[in-house]
Amino acid sequence: MITQARSDEGILTVTIDNEARANSLTATMLDDLTKALNTASADETLRAVLLTSAGTRGFSAGMDTSQFEHESPSRALDTITSLGRVCEAVKDCDIPVAVAIRGYCIGGALEIAAAADFRVGGEESWYSMPEVRIGIPSVLDSVNLWRVMGWTKATELMLTANRFSASEMAECGFLNTVAADDRVEDRALAYLNDTVMADRAVIAQQKQLFRTWKNSFEREAFEDSKKEFALAFARKSN
Repeated sequence: MITQARSDEGILTVTIDNEARANSLTATMLDDLTKALNTASADETLRAVLLTSAGTRGFSAGMDTSQFEHESPSRALDTITSLGRVCEAVKDCDIPVAVAIRGYCIGGALEIAAAADFRVGGEESWYSMPEVRIGIPSVLDSVNLWRVMGWTKATELMLTANRFSASEMAECGFLNTVAADDRVEDRALAYLNDTVMADRAVIAQQKQLFRTWKNSFEREAFEDSKKEFALAFARKSN
């Protein structure tokens, strides 16, 4: 299941809670994650989202493998589409999303983390994209892994399906920082608390610009950024 808790500072903590199955993600949990993120984005009283998990063994083992015990392309498409909606909800969220990662972060869970604005990994955390070893390619936000961690390391991660340590993921830029395993949530909250000092509307505008930049040629993004800069001043005058 997915649980939620709101702090007095306007930070919503969303917890992946399926500890008995390695915090793996079911179809219902994916839908609940998408709803939680979309609702948080629309809630003007909220300022940030912390995504974390239950227990200490691992953030998430990714998709619940029972969802792939079939040979139906249409069912597979439905499942991967649900995961894609979560990644899109993270990126489209008007407020910053930080992920606190303890233990393993595998497959679809790594893709969700890649979509976030901040990523904090515990010292003993580890990361893997094992899809090729089970006969499927890495998709969805794997498309953007090269932007996050560089083409060379992203290729290694996806083609070898090997485990990467927290220090390796920090070195290539996937993690913002590495913290003691019992302090990952505190460190992630520190990033979010820094964003709370800025106007919520400006943060939303900056996140929208990030999406434009990622989906535009450099010249188009450059021109669009000038327009958005001017709009920020127009909003101040109202």
